[in-house]
Formats: sequence, structure tokens, C-alpha cells
Amino acid sequence: MKRYLLLIITLLIVGCSSKKEDHSGHDHAEENKKTTNNEPQENEIHLTGSQILAAKIETGKLEKKNMRSRIAVTGTIEAPPQNKATIYAPMEAFVYQTELLPGDKVVKGQTVAILQHPNFIELQYAYLEAVNKRTVAKADYERKKTLFEKDIASKKSYQASEGTYKSLQSLVENYASQLKMAGLSPSVVAQKGIQQYVYIKSPITGYVVENNLNKGKFLSANSEMMEIIDNDHIHAELNVFGTDISKIKKGDEFIFKPSGMDVTYEGYIKLISQKVNDKNKTVNVHGHFEDPEGKLKSGMFINAEILLAGKEAVYAVPEEAVIENEGENFIFIAKTAEEFVPVEVTTGKTDVGFIEIKTIQDDNFEVTVVTKGAHFLKGKLLQMGGEMEGHAH
Repeated sequence: MKRYLLLIITLLIVGCSSKKEDHSGHDHAEENKKTTNNEPQENEIHLTGSQILAAKIETGKLEKKNMRSRIAVTGTIEAPPQNKATIYAPMEAFVYQTELLPGDKVVKGQTVAILQHPNFIELQYAYLEAVNKRTVAKADYERKKTLFEKDIASKKSYQASEGTYKSLQSLVENYASQLKMAGLSPSVVAQKGIQQYVYIKSPITGYVVENNLNKGKFLSANSEMMEIIDNDHIHAELNVFGTDISKIKKGDEFIFKPSGMDVTYEGYIKLISQKVNDKNKTVNVHGHFEDPEGKLKSGMFINAEILLAGKEAVYAVPEEAVIENEGENFIFIAKTAEEFVPVEVTTGKTDVGFIEIKTIQDDNFEVTVVTKGAHFLKGKLLQMGGEMEGHAH
């Protein structure tokens, strides 16, 4: 009997102990759960209403927008042929005077250089001599013509005088053309005599981009003296690979940034070449744009993107909503009106100030995101000593 009583007492003690242990475990779970619910999420930023107003933070639903695809190309800024002028030395000469520097503006008809050389003197002398001989030959021709009409002079004599006169007329015209090419006026030479200097004029209004002259320099015939470009009608020459040329058409818009400048320009496709360059397998595309401040110069290298006409509905946010950290892109999700947390995203195409969100954590696109003030939140997070790990818990 004592043995049975001892067994029952032992079982009661063990049962009570087990029940006490189970109750204790339940209390710990509840306590852990309570602690977890109250624990702030990693990287979570809490702001006051005044901070949100001061930072001008705005939020909105992540929504789909129609965005255009883009083709990245390179190119240069060029001036049309009629807006470029290269001035060559008409014949051997010495530079008597030159005052222009690259960057100086000139107007059409302005003197850009003064030349001198015995060759100019000889040409003028030859012209004047030919003019005098023509005058004599013309008088002889007219006299013999009158005599021939009256049957006083022979036909042979008349024809000989006519031939001499016409030959000299052609010689005068030949010298006159040479004078014009040399920058001399035949009428001025005929009226005022031989001119010592030749005044070289600018054929267009524009800017000096190259000047190879200096006082006293000897110029051989047809050597390049100066280049002038009018930047008022510059355009973009884009190089599009042949595999992409079928995707674009006249009127498509493009944007570009000149090398070394943080300014974006907009334009449209005006012409598309019908020939593929054998060397780089690209097609030349001519684009027009506006440069009201006149910052762009002919010859500048540009990186451009052609915006294709077809549009696709994709999730997108304003470009300023995406921030970069250590090579990764993030946006901020608004958990409440005053709580924000960063999440990592993968971005895609951009268009009219928006950027595509291709992937987002947990593929959850049904979120409210910070559309303005993301950089303030980034600064706040870094100030807190947090690291942007790209996930909200």
C-alpha cells in the first residue's frame, strides 16, 4: 500500500511541474510577440509633420505610365554647308595685316586680312594692258567694219580686225575673273589704277574658328588662311546602327547632352540618310534643335537618345524619386504619413521626367512611394547611421 501511495504522489508532482513549465513557455511567447510588434523596422525613418513640410515631401501610388523606348546613339554638332566658309589664299602672297582671333565675330563683307605680293601687281598690269589693247582693237574693228560695208576694205581685213578685237575681249574677261578671285575689283583697277594691297573679305557672317595667319607670313597659292562658321543654324548629326534604323522615322524626338556639359537639349529627326557607312555600319540621321543661349559649337561630341514613337505602359516614378547608393537604386515607401522605409528597385527606360521601375522587393507594386523629397530621406537615413540594405521588414 505504501508503494502505491508513493507512486501516486510522484505522478502528481511531475504533472504539476509539467503544467508549470508549459504556462511559463506561453508567457514568454506572448512577451516576445509583444516585443516584436513594438520593435521599429530596420532603416525606418520617422518624421514629424513640420519636417515633412520643410522637406517638401510628397507621396503617391506607384502607377503605370505610357513611356517610350529609346535608342542610345552618339553624334556631333555640325553647321550646314552654307554656314561654313573656308578662305584660301588666291595666289602666292604675304600677309600684310591680320587682327582676328578664333572666337571673333565677323559679318559678311568684312575685311579679315590684307595681303600683298608682286603677283598681284603683275596681274593688274596685265589686265590694264589687255584693256588698252582691246580699246585700240575695238576702234580698228569698228573702222574696218564701216569700210567693209562701203566696199572700201576687204573682207579679209575686216575679219582679221574682228578676230583681234574678240580675242582681246576674251583676254580682258579672263584677267577680270582672275582679279575677282584674287579679291580685286576690275572696275576699281580700271578707274584708280594698280592697287598695292588685296583686301580679303568674309563671305558669310559668323565666328572665326581657325586663323592660320600672322603678319608677314608667306602664303602659297590655295593655302588655307581662315575658317568661319555661322552657329545660328547648327544641327545634330547622329550615327544610328543599321540594325536600329528601321525603328526610327522622321519627326521622332531625341534628347542629348554635349560632352562635358550637364545640359539636356531636345530636338526632332529631320532627315534620315539612305546609305550605310561601310566603316562603322551606321546610318547618318540629321536632327534639328533649338539653342537659344548659343552655347553649342560646331564639332562638339554628343551622347543622344532617340525616343521611339510607340509607347508602353510600365510602372514609373519621377526621376527624382529614385536615389542611388553604392551602385544600387532605391525608392522610399511611405508606410504611414510619417514613416518611410527604403526598398531596392531595378530601373529601366526614362521619358519626360519619369523612370521605369522594372522590379521591386517582393514584386509588390501596390505601394505608396515618395515622389518628392527622396534625397532628404536619404540624408536623414545616413545621418541616423543606417545602411540602405534594400528591404523593409
